[in-house]
Amino acid sequence: MRFLLPLFTLVATLSAYDFALKPKRITPEVTCFFGEPEVMNTTNNGNMVNTCYIDTKKSYVVIDSGSSYAYAASAYNAMQKIKPWPVELVINTHVHDDHWLGNGFFAQKGVKVLGSDDFIHNASIDSPSRIQTHISPQAYALTVPTLPSEMIASDKTLKIGNKTLELHIMKQQAHSEKDMVVYVPQAKVLFAGDLVFNDRVPSLAGGNINGWISALELLKTYGATTIIGGHGYRTDKEAMIMTREYLIQMRSEVRSAIDEGLSIDETINKVTMPSFKSLRMMKSLHRANVETAYRTLEWEEK
Repeated sequence: MRFLLPLFTLVATLSAYDFALKPKRITPEVTCFFGEPEVMNTTNNGNMVNTCYIDTKKSYVVIDSGSSYAYAASAYNAMQKIKPWPVELVINTHVHDDHWLGNGFFAQKGVKVLGSDDFIHNASIDSPSRIQTHISPQAYALTVPTLPSEMIASDKTLKIGNKTLELHIMKQQAHSEKDMVVYVPQAKVLFAGDLVFNDRVPSLAGGNINGWISALELLKTYGATTIIGGHGYRTDKEAMIMTREYLIQMRSEVRSAIDEGLSIDETINKVTMPSFKSLRMMKSLHRANVETAYRTLEWEEK
């Protein structure tokens, strides 16, 4: 018994981690938690992603569960102080783990989690996860990688409470292999996941620059007046501009370098795009983005 008491104390300590997340009301029906525009580390402990709650007048729908069990619990507890609705559904926008490692918290409550069928092929549930290797053990405690309980292969429309939710799956690889967005037509609110970044450089790792630009062109046709991305603070109708301009300029400059016959290393050194240098993570991500774009665009038919 004397060996079990320290174990109980350790578990209690680990499970008590609180992110002290601050909810921000975006529209009358949407409240979000905005993470720092930076990579996950032991300072932010995974609070570097955006997650949102939709009030349906009878329950909440959660858009992305966040980076850990503790993160999901902290957001849930903050929302219960605003209005003690149950969570009826969690929607995962894509397979990158900072957006869905909180699923286990909701699964314990019996909440359905919905994602695309890309989770079958590209979501890693191996241990340790990417997030686990970058944040503290206390912040990661109780996190069990938990896939969506329902996975869809095509667009779907849901009616929950007084809200209609349109789930749209992008038809080609963009930020990830299969990005899903959620549009609330009555409120003209678009949850764009990682198709939209602000305040930091987007990441092309595992993505396709052509498909991403095409996806953004499609999202423009929805007519949303509120656009909430996966990272960054901007949420007005122009919130897609930075991501779109960054990708379009990169594609143009990389294509020109390829046409000049420059090698991949020469292109990386040439395509510096100084007009974006004030963005967070420019130094850590931009060169890799140029390399990814080059490997995609060098195979284009002329």
